Amino acid sequence: MSNISRREWVKGMALASLGTLAFHSHGNANPIALAISEEQTLHLLMGTIIPESSIPGAISLGVPVFVRTMLQDCYDKTAQDQMKTVLGQVPTWFQEGFKKSIEQASEADKEQFVFQMEKGKFGEVATKSISTLKALTIQGYMSTEYVMTEHLHYQMAPGFWNPCVPVKK
Repeated sequence: MSNISRREWVKGMALASLGTLAFHSHGNANPIALAISEEQTLHLLMGTIIPESSIPGAISLGVPVFVRTMLQDCYDKTAQDQMKTVLGQVPTWFQEGFKKSIEQASEADKEQFVFQMEKGKFGEVATKSISTLKALTIQGYMSTEYVMTEHLHYQMAPGFWNPCVPVKK
């Protein structure tokens, strides 16, 4: 074992850190790039899965950012391309089935369309994509601060310390 000087050790650690950073930033070379129409369709579907009511829905709680991040970071290029293809086809499928655009449709029509996608009317890829989108939407919604604190009564540090409690023998 040879002696290494402090300077050489620090230089080696700096190079290792830079290498790790460069590898990490290069590791995600498949960012999902959605067109504006595909982004709008994504928002419409997510708004259908968890709509606005007396409590905030998925869109107002920022769940689309979570879904895009998960699709980009946790799914491979094939799954991303399939999701992108399905999002591009949704307006056409909706127009053919309901004779109106998805933007002008009622919530009931959108729900019916999502159920049809889940049941396999538009193929296996569409069923898989809507299942993925639904799971990510629910996961993102259930992990928002609003739902965790207001409905699940989550406390970041449970248990309290109260030093002024009298001790009885």
